[in-house]
Amino acid sequence: MSRTLEPTLYSLLPSYSTALPQPLLELASSLLAQSRQSAGTLKVDEEVARSYACAHIACERLKISLDLPPIQVRPPIPPRLYKRLYAHLDNVLPSTSLAKSSRTRTPTSKARESGLFGSAQRIPSRATPTKDASLAKFRSPAAAKGDSSPTKSASKPPPLPAKKKAGGLISTLPAWIRPTIQLLCKELDQELIGRTVLAGMQTIVAPQGRRTKDQWVIDHLTPLLAAVHCLVAGQLYVIVNGQDLNNKQYSKIRKSILVVLQHAQEKVTVQGMDEDELWIGWSDVTSKDVDKAMTEIIKRGWQKDEWFAGFEEMVKRSEPDPNNSSDDVDMEDEDTRTSERLHVQRADTMFQSRWDMTDQKRREYREWKEDTLKRIEEIERSQATGMEVDSAA
Repeated sequence: MSRTLEPTLYSLLPSYSTALPQPLLELASSLLAQSRQSAGTLKVDEEVARSYACAHIACERLKISLDLPPIQVRPPIPPRLYKRLYAHLDNVLPSTSLAKSSRTRTPTSKARESGLFGSAQRIPSRATPTKDASLAKFRSPAAAKGDSSPTKSASKPPPLPAKKKAGGLISTLPAWIRPTIQLLCKELDQELIGRTVLAGMQTIVAPQGRRTKDQWVIDHLTPLLAAVHCLVAGQLYVIVNGQDLNNKQYSKIRKSILVVLQHAQEKVTVQGMDEDELWIGWSDVTSKDVDKAMTEIIKRGWQKDEWFAGFEEMVKRSEPDPNNSSDDVDMEDEDTRTSERLHVQRADTMFQSRWDMTDQKRREYREWKEDTLKRIEEIERSQATGMEVDSAA
């Protein structure tokens, strides 16, 4: 048996104080061995959770027969990846006879059956309702009185619950938009444009603080986000380089955005929100979708609004003034705050936010490098001078 299985089982059953049942240990070990044959090749971040998932499956299959306490799942990888891994392994690993024949009579079950806790007496089951009784609450009063003619209200099914808006009922923007913008800015090293992209999405998707009813916007949230980011990034290129954006550079910017968006659902999480609720409104996006969304933005004139019109002025203000040292301090503080705000959880738990390379850390590294090189030059100079004195002597 793998050495990691027993502590893993205890972590899944934290309220289990006695020794683990032998059938549970055997089934978990058997499932782990079978998984290496049936599902030998897994992704790197999925392989981390292989033994955990096998132990979880063993607990689920024996929780009734062994009368196990509640299972508390805390996987070592993000929930979205773990759900997919668990479903895959549960599907390929057969239900063995061990899971069916390993029921043990625990003291609790014996006491329950003996009537010690007052539950030995069988509770009478409720009679199955007839068809007429089941449909009676959906019929109109006229039909209940014996009128056999069908009515309009009788044919209506019970009302369905209202569909949630993207990102929940309360939020003005879909919940995935903010962290996805942060991910784009971080991966592409474009922290400067993050606020402008967010302002553009708020202006289009939630004008005046209310979710838009524009059906095109609702159906094209992801292409719209990619197009807005591409538009702002292109404008930044024009401002910094002082030249127009050609087709080659536009395609390069668009491709870099699409590469990041392909892995957004694996890297972005929002604490306290279910994965299914988080990604409401998300859709896969291609280069053609981005081009169509860009055409729609220009067609409707959204780029003429204040969020985009003031971007050039904001870029100019962000550039430090060499004659004013206070500007450097202010910009340093602002960059530090911006970098500290950007935190995206990655699939691999080895990647921690404290190891992320921020603008502040890059600046400190450059200063350290320059200072170190100066010291090296001074040492080499002093050694060369000493050698000349020795040779002259």
